[in-house]
Amino acid sequence: MNYVRIGKRTLNLDSVSYAEAQVWQDEMTVKVYLAGLANNTPLVFTENDAKELWKYLEYVAEKPVPS
Repeated sequence: MNYVRIGKRTLNLDSVSYAEAQVWQDEMTVKVYLAGLANNTPLVFTENDAKELWKYLEYVAEKPVPS
């Protein structure tokens, strides 16, 4: 399992099915949809937590996969 701590929340990256960032002028929110939830209500990160999470997700996405 891959966990990341952002602010006061801990997120299991293995359960993330989709994440989207929304940016308005200086404000940013990141909505994280988790797999296995019946109603699929997103977990929302705002302001500094959103920026930190999005930077981390971009970093993980660009990392090469070991073969």
